[in-house]
Amino acid sequence: MDTTALDKIIVGRVNPHIYAFTTETIPNYLKVGDTYRPVETRLNEWRKHFANLKPQYSHVATTDDGQFFRDYSVHFYLEMEKRKERLKKDSFPDVYFSNEFFKETSANDVAEAIEDIVDNAKRKTGKYQLYSPDRLPETFHYERNQSFVLRPNQAEAVRNFKTAVCKGRKNLLMYAVMRFGKSFTAMWCSKEMTDCNLTLIVSAKADVREEWKKTIESHIAFSDYVFLDKDDLSNDDNAITSNIENGKRVAMFFTLQDMAGENIKERHKEIFDSQIDLLIVDETHYGARASQLGKILTAAGQLNAKEISSEIKETDIREDSEENDKLVKTLNARVKLHLSGTPYRILMGDEFTKDDIIAFCQFTDIVELQQQWEELRICDDERKEDGTEMREWDNPYYGFPQMVRFAFKPNASAIVKMRMLREQGYTFAMSALLKPCSIVKDANGYYRKFENKQEILDLLSVIDGTEEDENILGFLNYDKIKNGEMCHHMVFVLPYRASCDAMEALIKDNAKKFKNLSSYEIINISGVSRNSLALSNEAIKEKIKNFESEGKKTITLTVNRMLTGSTVEQWDTMLYFKDTASPQEYDQAIFRLQNQYVKTFIDENGDTIKFNMKPQTLLVDFDPDRMFRMQELKSQFYNANTDSRGNEKLEERIKRELEVSPIITVNHNKLAQVSPTNIMDAVRNYSQNKSIADESRDIPFDLSLLDIEAFKNEIIALKEIDNNKGIEIRPISDEDVDDMDIPVEGNNKEEYKEVQEGDASGGAPKKENEELSLEKKYATYFSKILFFAFLTDNMVKNLNDVISQIKQDKEDHRIACSLGLRLSILSIIMERANAFILSKLDYKIQGINELMRDKDIEPIKRAEIAMRKFARLSNSEIVTPALLADKLIGMLPLNEINTKTKFLDLSAVQGEMACAIYRRYGDVVKDNIYSITTSSLTYELTRKVYKLLGLPTDNIFTFNCYALLDEESDKCTKQLLAIKPDVVCGVPPFSSKAEGGRGDGGIAIYHKFFNYAKDNLCARFITMMMQSAWYNGGKGEGLVEFRNYMLGIGTEERHVKELHDYPDINEYIKGVTTLRGGICMFLWDKLYNGDTMVVNHIRHHDFSLKRQLRFCYRNFEADSFIRWNKGLTILNKVLEKEVHFLTDNGLMHKRDPFGFIDNGSDEKYAGKRKSEKRKIKVYLAKGKKGYISEKFFTKQKRNDGLLNKWKVLIAKSSSGADKLPHLVISDPVVSEPMSITAHTHFVIEGVNNKEEAENLADYMKTRFARFMIFLLRSNQNMRVDMYQFVPRLDFTKKWTDNMLYERYGLDDDDIQYIEYMIKGK
Repeated sequence: MDTTALDKIIVGRVNPHIYAFTTETIPNYLKVGDTYRPVETRLNEWRKHFANLKPQYSHVATTDDGQFFRDYSVHFYLEMEKRKERLKKDSFPDVYFSNEFFKETSANDVAEAIEDIVDNAKRKTGKYQLYSPDRLPETFHYERNQSFVLRPNQAEAVRNFKTAVCKGRKNLLMYAVMRFGKSFTAMWCSKEMTDCNLTLIVSAKADVREEWKKTIESHIAFSDYVFLDKDDLSNDDNAITSNIENGKRVAMFFTLQDMAGENIKERHKEIFDSQIDLLIVDETHYGARASQLGKILTAAGQLNAKEISSEIKETDIREDSEENDKLVKTLNARVKLHLSGTPYRILMGDEFTKDDIIAFCQFTDIVELQQQWEELRICDDERKEDGTEMREWDNPYYGFPQMVRFAFKPNASAIVKMRMLREQGYTFAMSALLKPCSIVKDANGYYRKFENKQEILDLLSVIDGTEEDENILGFLNYDKIKNGEMCHHMVFVLPYRASCDAMEALIKDNAKKFKNLSSYEIINISGVSRNSLALSNEAIKEKIKNFESEGKKTITLTVNRMLTGSTVEQWDTMLYFKDTASPQEYDQAIFRLQNQYVKTFIDENGDTIKFNMKPQTLLVDFDPDRMFRMQELKSQFYNANTDSRGNEKLEERIKRELEVSPIITVNHNKLAQVSPTNIMDAVRNYSQNKSIADESRDIPFDLSLLDIEAFKNEIIALKEIDNNKGIEIRPISDEDVDDMDIPVEGNNKEEYKEVQEGDASGGAPKKENEELSLEKKYATYFSKILFFAFLTDNMVKNLNDVISQIKQDKEDHRIACSLGLRLSILSIIMERANAFILSKLDYKIQGINELMRDKDIEPIKRAEIAMRKFARLSNSEIVTPALLADKLIGMLPLNEINTKTKFLDLSAVQGEMACAIYRRYGDVVKDNIYSITTSSLTYELTRKVYKLLGLPTDNIFTFNCYALLDEESDKCTKQLLAIKPDVVCGVPPFSSKAEGGRGDGGIAIYHKFFNYAKDNLCARFITMMMQSAWYNGGKGEGLVEFRNYMLGIGTEERHVKELHDYPDINEYIKGVTTLRGGICMFLWDKLYNGDTMVVNHIRHHDFSLKRQLRFCYRNFEADSFIRWNKGLTILNKVLEKEVHFLTDNGLMHKRDPFGFIDNGSDEKYAGKRKSEKRKIKVYLAKGKKGYISEKFFTKQKRNDGLLNKWKVLIAKSSSGADKLPHLVISDPVVSEPMSITAHTHFVIEGVNNKEEAENLADYMKTRFARFMIFLLRSNQNMRVDMYQFVPRLDFTKKWTDNMLYERYGLDDDDIQYIEYMIKGK
């Protein structure tokens, strides 16, 4: 792999060097100095004074036994042994002076000096000043000997604090990244605050206590402070009062856990009763709840409750954070100062104004200050106030490492596996890839094995350098990293606790295969094994420190532990192996690398050298898009809070951050450095594939705007945005666009009242649910604004432009009406919204608008991008994906389409059929494409696509598709007959508008659109997509007649030429619909009459058969459409053999044969024990049981005969969704005499005893029996007639699949197909 780009960046650990150069400016002299940074960096600083300098020599300034020496020693040798003269001050007037120039001195002279120093060190003569590592142990009590002053950015924060307090601000925020020195600066704020006697420090993290203690006890500035904690109060109830009375200021440290629990106010009465002058809340961002993590874990890996509970044990989060937040607010404090390094959510809210933010400091700010100090102060004649030399490590920012970021895709085998996992429904494929065989500890040791062991081993082998892959650099084997002593102490961030155990086992078991990983000590701090959580954080730090002193490298395995608030100075590399979209979590984790690691060397006189042990750190992320998005977000966040025109300078900001922390990626087996354009293009490409709903959810919501009555009414009246139901947008009139009075209408009054008043029972609704609802409604409103940015033909870069366009452009005003956008509400957002939220909204507006106006993207591509952005608008308005639209149009015979062919889309949502027609036939038909839309909104969307494609917008009818079915359909028909369409196509609403259109369930109407087209429009071709429920069920007027027509029952017409069946459409198109039972599409040709080519699309395999749609066998004619082509072959073989089936003679009962009353309240019978009165066992849903008395049978339907028989029960709901292979039914239940079921189960009788009942139940579990049911299954709602092909056999014997396969003569293809379709039990 070509590493040229990286070679220029990686420096690694730099040993101290002696360097020498000459310059024509001072001829015949040699400059000799030392540096503890790269020599070239130091020479570049000298080039500011001597542009023409020529390097002559460099050598490490270390002895054989690892001691350091300074340039003083070399100077001593040159002057005393070689008798060389130093440059005198006036020798070269007007030239920058340094007394480290030596006359008539060569590189060989310097080499001789170093040889002499090394030799004398070996002989321990004491001739030269040598520095050894300072190994003095730390003591429990800190000596108060620190006197360093505030750094410039810290001093600015203290000034801002004093200003804010003087203005009466009482709730302040210090936003500064790790290593800013927040605790030191906060204590200086306390020191500068008038009459500040009691400072209370509250932290969520116990392990920061020592840092606060050290800060307060070691610095002379805080000599009048005494540090106290909960133990001090336990020993002395009056510790605070007595210290203050003795003239001391008190700094009291509590964790939130210290303050939680019963009787806490009594135990710490003095705190709660005291006037706290300054309350410091450390790491105020730290408020994640375990319940939130549980939701994430559920989505990531489909975990159960036990597994989630196990995961939460390891995390550094609080279950009761909301209660603790309330507790903090109850403390009686004059001023509160919040400290945070990642306050994204906080700054998006309304808690802090700009006047409340006393510091806003990111790593780029620290780097800039670091560079400024070096440029201004590091020259040789710079001196401290005491006259001593200014050294490199006197820089207050010395040792802050540069983070080099690797954005790598996973290895080839892992990419293939992750693609498969996504197809299986895993949202977080990286986490799923690293999922262990068992999430919890188990006796078989499955928790120590990965499900995808080989792919992970492949990935580790590439990282190690043992194997190669075009996506990843084997960086552990890269010479510059090895020589620079980088990657000595790595952290692997993994998705699950047991992933840590599995990773540990995988590395150890394959140690002999690795070149580099085998040399690491594994420290597992998060696994489910007993020892992982046993060590305290401090013990873990000590363990790593000891390994470092022994020259051993380490890998720490964690999930969340020690990734917030903890400092392990040796950590220098992080590999991020899990999915997260949270900037807080991501930043908190990677900040663990950004602490200084500086070792002090000391000579016999106490003079010191400070050596930077990690000038650079590595972050390796296997999701490049995530890294790019986080970079963009961080830059945008910074600009929004520091510059009112932040979005315009976003690229400039990204450029600066990439200079500070470069990103390296792989492009065609070559490493490349990422540019701002790469970042923005990647984010733009990512955004192209996101729906408007997802884009709108990216924008935070500002609860403070709800204080404005008009805005609150507008938001509460909206419907929540929903993944399944989409976005419901109500149009408004022209006058309403400017209406300032926002009424609360219809049912939403109740919703408004509920949010305002809480539960009618007197309890308030849960805050979390209320805020979630509001967040979704905000997203709905933001979606409307983003729709506008998409629909307008004008340039809009921000919300202000949107408002201006609505005011001045007639067409944009119409669009605003269709979207329900009121100028008054838009103005409230623009004038009052949080700066970051407004910036984020503006950025989305600009991005979507630019995308639609980008002339570099061909029109059809822009239209296709639009389809992806608006996948689902509402229940009744789903954009048909391109794959399906192309399939619909692709069924049309090419030889029958010409320049005169006219097309009509009966139900356009966004011109998707128009796009498909244009893709297939091009400009020759562009004037002949007509559309009817589903609503005023979809009219606007379709109109936009027509404009993009250059189609005539007059070809879009102004009435909507529902008008074709109402009383005034004749008027529509008249307009449509005027164009005489040859082809009618589309995806009509599946159910009535009130029932949710294309959603699941409801009253079917899709067939009515087909009937309308067939009976009224005289078109030759009709190509439609619709729900598959018509095959053998469904609800809707005329649906039975439609099924009969399609099957040819009662008619000679057989015009369906082609039918494509998709039992699980989500295998092909993700997130399009929640329909159960799948969809179908067909081509109806008026001039064709014959068999239909039926194609089953199953798990990306096609099964084709030309056949009649109605299955017939001898005298049997099916009343339903049997979709499975291959299944018909098997059915024929069964019908040849059998004449008796489960449903014969009423031996399988349809519904509630026992007359079970009150069937809507099964739960009240569950768990009831058998008693004298309750003798009859009742089997309920989901495996629940209970006992009831005879009074729960009605006199009319009491069935004593069935009650006293052995029988088998089968749940009425089909098990699972549409994903194949399928279970079909839940496990049958053997129901003994004196037992019944409610309405939840079908009942099969006809067995004589327990053995026969058990054999029947086992038979129903076979793949064969379940396949025979599956032939007629269309969705999860089962009926007795779906069991009509299941043979009734002799149940005195036990049946197995092999016996059944043999009985019916099934061949290998038949058996393979059954097992392909039906999941084993």
